[in-house]
Amino acid sequence: MTNTYPLKEVVPYFDSVQKLNDKISSLASSSTVVYTYGAWDLLHPGHVIFLSRAKMLGDFLVVGVVADLPIRELKGITRPIQTQEERIITSGSLRDVDAVITQSDYDPTINLEQLQRIDILTKGDDWDYIPGTQTIEKLGGKLIKLNYSKGYSTSKLVEIMKSESYQSEL
Repeated sequence: MTNTYPLKEVVPYFDSVQKLNDKISSLASSSTVVYTYGAWDLLHPGHVIFLSRAKMLGDFLVVGVVADLPIRELKGITRPIQTQEERIITSGSLRDVDAVITQSDYDPTINLEQLQRIDILTKGDDWDYIPGTQTIEKLGGKLIKLNYSKGYSTSKLVEIMKSESYQSEL
């Protein structure tokens, strides 16, 4: 990743698992650490609502921002619209997000296994299978599915922006 912006000065971005572990170790042992992950492409109200609800599950919210290639493999060659660095900035700028870290694959297992402590893994209930489920359970944490915010979708936004009527308004 090329840092065209001083990410650590703009958002709570941790460029290594060790630095995030240092932060997590400074938290009270009674605190609950929550981890979620996603593309966070074209940030919209559904993302904001989800991250706010994720934060309500605990005291410290870690957001994994998935790398570009796995998103492209999952959603198609035109996605993501924004680079990983841009998505780190937008998701990390939200008040409920305490830490942002890169995630190399869509499955968060590598991050979950390397982080000192994650108590809860959360994802939207619009997923049949949630990557990382077995890992969080093996580590003694739990998965909590949060309700999907109907009516908000990055894919729908992309469709609208591609539409002839939208293009003619530009």
